[in-house]
Amino acid sequence: MVASGHPLATHAGLAVLQAGGNAIDAAVAVGLTLGVVDSHNSGIGGGCFLLIRLPGGQVVAIDGRETAPAAATRDLFIRNGKPAPELSQTGPLASGVPGELAAFDHALRHYGRKSLGDLLLPAANLAEQGFTLDATDEARLQSVAKDLARFKAARRVFFSGARPLAKGQRLKQPDL
Repeated sequence: MVASGHPLATHAGLAVLQAGGNAIDAAVAVGLTLGVVDSHNSGIGGGCFLLIRLPGGQVVAIDGRETAPAAATRDLFIRNGKPAPELSQTGPLASGVPGELAAFDHALRHYGRKSLGDLLLPAANLAEQGFTLDATDEARLQSVAKDLARFKAARRVFFSGARPLAKGQRLKQPDL
């Protein structure tokens, strides 16, 4: 059984199980696919936590949460002596050092059967070929359209002309 927040991610996990992978392999495949189809909530540019229950009952926790860059200081988001919260929400300073891929790799090396490369390939193919947006995707893009429009690279991916992609259109992310 595989459950996730998106049918394409669930399908990716099921395909891994049907190909002889174990639950860890399936979970990583789901996570990688969610980074393509649910990127506002998931993705290799962020972090994750993994809880794994081993056959003997032992529970293993893997912390793949993103961290602040080594050069970050306590005043990183202070401008003219005042907090500037927008700096921590949008733009280059809003990014942490990603931890998700390292967590996935660790989980696979210690508890999985498949390699990270094997599991990355289907998600990469999906990113390149794209998927059809539904009403939820359209609403999410509309809700962040103003922020996305500020960045040329985001406009190239998430917009068609001057408007965000809509339901029924295909979202392709070949650079992902």
